Amino acid sequence: MRRNARKVSWERFLESKDGILDPKDRVSRLPDNVLQHMMSFLPPSDKDNVRFLARKWRRLSAQNQTVLSLTKHRLNELEFPNILIDEFPSLEFLSLTKCPGMRNLKLVNFKLVTVHLNYCGSLKNLYLNTPNLETLYFHGPRVRPCMIEFINCKKLRTFHLVGVAMNTMMFINCNESFPLLQTLTLAGCDMSGCINISSKSLYKLSFIGFNKPVALTVDALNLDSFKYNGSALARFQNINLPCLTIAYVELYPNLNEKRDNIWFTRFTEMLHCLKHAKRFKFSTNSEKV
Repeated sequence: MRRNARKVSWERFLESKDGILDPKDRVSRLPDNVLQHMMSFLPPSDKDNVRFLARKWRRLSAQNQTVLSLTKHRLNELEFPNILIDEFPSLEFLSLTKCPGMRNLKLVNFKLVTVHLNYCGSLKNLYLNTPNLETLYFHGPRVRPCMIEFINCKKLRTFHLVGVAMNTMMFINCNESFPLLQTLTLAGCDMSGCINISSKSLYKLSFIGFNKPVALTVDALNLDSFKYNGSALARFQNINLPCLTIAYVELYPNLNEKRDNIWFTRFTEMLHCLKHAKRFKFSTNSEKV
């Protein structure tokens, strides 16, 4: 009984509407009426065999598929991870865009290299056990941030996180957790406390859309590019960026933050922390600074 239910699960997934087939699979993308017309020319004795062969071929095709991209596809959080493991063992690139239905997603895959998760609003928890993952792009809703747990992701090189419920200690020891990390972008991660980042491999670091004051502690000996964008000025505390080449700072007015002596003291501290930059670019739409 369980075996039949499982078969129904993968068949329903492979035969669903929203384009989960290999982009090169043109035949399976033909409209049903066209396929039915083609089959009408077959002898009646061959039609059942063709239907069986088509289902089997689609499953075999999925097992060799390296790219899977879903858009506006409702997913079952209990079925989907197992389908990825059993039916898409060769998967290297996974993209989910506006896919509801999952509050928790556990990805256990030893071949995944790139994961894009965009605007999957129901997602609350993401667990990654992906030892070959190199790139993670996550865009979540800012009002309901998602928790991410990295179990085995030591080959990650590029992080782009938007709308994530950040643990302030998430990047405190990148040399151990993410020893190959080169690019880190944190956007729309409003939080209190101090963000601690320590990495010898980090080359590019960006903080985008920070609208609440936050403290930054960064120790990145080989960082080349730094960018900060937001309406609130961060508190630059322990900053060690001896190889910094270029720094971008973009500040926009915040009605709740007065630009008084304390603010200008923080601004001066920021400039001091970025003193190693060979090029510094500052922009604002305020007339006061």
